[in-house]
Amino acid sequence: MKSSPHRPSIELLFKRGLGSAEIARRLQISSSTVRNVVAAIKKRGDASEVKKSGRPRSVNTRNTRAIIKKRIIRNDGLSLNRMASQLGIARSTVQSIVKNDLKLKSYKLRRGQYLSDKSKAMRLEKCRKLLQHFQVRRVSDVIWTDEKIFTIEPLPNRQNQRQLLSKDDSMSPKRRLAHNRLFPKSVMVWTGITATGKTPLVFIERNVKINSEVYQKIVLMDNLLPWVTQHFAGGPFILQQDWAPSHGSRSTLAVLEAHFPGFLDKNLWPASSPDLNPMDFSVWGMLEGKIAGKVFATVDDLKAALEVAWASIDDGYLRRTVNSVKKRLRACVKARGSNFEILL
Repeated sequence: MKSSPHRPSIELLFKRGLGSAEIARRLQISSSTVRNVVAAIKKRGDASEVKKSGRPRSVNTRNTRAIIKKRIIRNDGLSLNRMASQLGIARSTVQSIVKNDLKLKSYKLRRGQYLSDKSKAMRLEKCRKLLQHFQVRRVSDVIWTDEKIFTIEPLPNRQNQRQLLSKDDSMSPKRRLAHNRLFPKSVMVWTGITATGKTPLVFIERNVKINSEVYQKIVLMDNLLPWVTQHFAGGPFILQQDWAPSHGSRSTLAVLEAHFPGFLDKNLWPASSPDLNPMDFSVWGMLEGKIAGKVFATVDDLKAALEVAWASIDDGYLRRTVNSVKKRLRACVKARGSNFEILL
């Protein structure tokens, strides 16, 4: 029986000797309500409501589900904690509705290069050209290259780097601090891969500016050319590089034409396309993962760890990674030059 707000008045009038019909007339309520309250008074001696046993009524109602669904449609990045607070219900209830009733799952935001409409059109055009190019040439002959800065203090993973502590210890010196210096010592690393091998790691110190002269001498002539001569033994190869200023200067282009003919020039290789270069979409992440969580006392220690990690990357991984490039080119065309990782 639904609780009536007239219980105290019914009880008072009943104890004064009034009948159920008269009480209903005076209070202008239904006779059945009065009879139910009177029956409770006769049974228990008063009109107080009996506390119900069992589980409380769930707040997972059709109306609640509709409200949550509407809010998610309006903003699918809304925090479950915030939604629970706004609705005045438990977060676990919101989570249950989202997962079990609405069949939704939380996903991390995909990361990708920002692309303007002009960039998308350019990528579409050049990906088509590259697919045509690789019908004649082999993608396995490409030397994929890139540069990256590594520091002696890797950025901590604040989501997964945790400690198991008691509540008291959580506020004590036992709780470690994840920190980074403002300008940690670092080194620039240049390297490259093919489907069948890896170039040496070329370390460029922090105080060295990578201008055309440095790129040509230290990277191309002192390291890449000797490796190419030995690895390909006179066979065909194709050099890929991004088009940083030092890579595309007139003097650098002259070196490329003389020693690396057939390189992927600006008419073929699209700018703003790390998702097409195996170094960017896979290899750097692999290398970072192998030294993750380690703090190095010196840059030399960092270099040594990178050399060990680099040597451990096997040819099977290189072959699979390079072979995925054509699939990515086709996906880029399908996405009309836009971000395409969701299509893979």
